[in-house]
Amino acid sequence: MMVYKIGTLLYYLCIMNEETDRSTTLLNGWYTTGEAADRLGVSIHQVARLIKAGDLDAIKSVGGAYVIEAVSLHTYMRLRGGRGRPYSAEVAWAALWLLSDLEVDWLTYQQSRRLREKLNEVGAEELVWAVRRRAQLQRMRIDASFFNIALQSLLVSGASSPHLSRIGLTQSTSSIEGYLYEKDLTEFMRNTHAVAATDVNAMIRILDKSVPIDLTDRSEMPLATVAVDLASSLHERDQKAGIETLELLLEKYRA
Repeated sequence: MMVYKIGTLLYYLCIMNEETDRSTTLLNGWYTTGEAADRLGVSIHQVARLIKAGDLDAIKSVGGAYVIEAVSLHTYMRLRGGRGRPYSAEVAWAALWLLSDLEVDWLTYQQSRRLREKLNEVGAEELVWAVRRRAQLQRMRIDASFFNIALQSLLVSGASSPHLSRIGLTQSTSSIEGYLYEKDLTEFMRNTHAVAATDVNAMIRILDKSVPIDLTDRSEMPLATVAVDLASSLHERDQKAGIETLELLLEKYRA
């Protein structure tokens, strides 16, 4: 998990009114560790463990205390609960590649056998939870005038994917979403003038060296990845479309 220090934090919880299919910005706001603990029904120490494990995204305030991002907390609250341990990055990507009917050649025989057994039993929401460690999510603010530059640099997914037309959604024009290699992050932020902010409109998932596949020839993520990203959204319509798409892909895989 990547943690940023921000000089001044705007501490509030605000959901923008939806004008079309999605709001202009994603959910904004922050929770203290105490508030997060109250909402989760756990101790502050457990919240700290969730932050350390990467299950909750947090930053340090000026005073050095952690505050938890509202998007991260609400997503965790919706998807948690008796769903087992997350897959490693290589297994998570293998699952999404298999469901997208793509070749997987980086797993051992034992890993492949266990994964195929899991995919024959797992539910859509359980899968979303299991593959949550596939990349490190960073939320940024990018001026709309730099959207085209940003999208050309990303492997687009979620609300920015051209696959949306296949599942009854339209691409967002007010926010962007996609994947980026960690080695390209500094250049990306420089070219797009992206900043860490509270009023985010860019969901960027960072791919590190543990990603077992070469994505350099791709401009977009395959359908299963798009569906998982939609299912992780706080927008109900996107969530529903993502889950339904994953259910169909799982049924097709098992057929």
